[in-house]
Amino acid sequence: MSRKSAPRRPALAPGEFRDTFATVRAALVASDKITLGHFQRVKFSHKADGSEVTVADKGGERMLRRHLGAAWPRDPVLGEEYGGSLVRSGRCWLIDPIDGTASYVLGVPMFGTLISLLIDGEPAFGCIHLSALKETTYAARGLGCWLTRDGARARRVRVGPPRALEVAQVGLTSFKESDLARRPGVWRIRDLARAANRLRLVGDCVQYALVCRGALDAAIDPLMNPWDIGPLVVCVTEAGGSVSDLNGEQAALIERRSFVAASSDALRREICRHVGSPRTP
Repeated sequence: MSRKSAPRRPALAPGEFRDTFATVRAALVASDKITLGHFQRVKFSHKADGSEVTVADKGGERMLRRHLGAAWPRDPVLGEEYGGSLVRSGRCWLIDPIDGTASYVLGVPMFGTLISLLIDGEPAFGCIHLSALKETTYAARGLGCWLTRDGARARRVRVGPPRALEVAQVGLTSFKESDLARRPGVWRIRDLARAANRLRLVGDCVQYALVCRGALDAAIDPLMNPWDIGPLVVCVTEAGGSVSDLNGEQAALIERRSFVAASSDALRREICRHVGSPRTP
């Protein structure tokens, strides 16, 4: 899953890729009316895990499900708000209507919508849509990673040049589940902060869109779900980057609970060495 990996056979035909993105984009436009309609004026509650949830999360997911269901009625859907099953045979859609709800409820435009298509359990198509910033990064396995801003003509994007960790800029969503949290233990983010040139709190899907275009050298998250990981795998790898969980595991990545993306395989491995295996508090 590095820049030097041999290209894999495209998961979708080029025409199917264009048609898939056109349908997904229409779903995103409809979902944006809900998401942006509530932005900077929304009330929120908390889920059992302590994360925020809003009427925009729920309404946005319903809209996405409606559009995907109309286009592909036989495809199962797994979403953050309304659940479903992770289907490992055939096609399965993963959706997160608002990735970065913590930023969304603060009125900060660093949030997005994530959509991916799995084929036989492997990410085949992915989309990172930054609603408030009006830009979309999308990719299909074997067909490259693309960026469109405000509906303009898409351009192909690539990760930045390989850099060693001491000169690299690394993004992080939060210190939760790390040795810098109130409850010590799990991931050794402190070691990474000391080793990297700069560790920035960028956050959620935004930081992976930045890796895809070479603005960040790497990004990490210690706590993830399948709907978070699916789009990132295909977008980052098609942009020439390398991905794994924070232990360096690349097999069955969609089912892992952490994620790291980097501009090179060497940088990803270096990050994993610093973060290390999770420790019991």
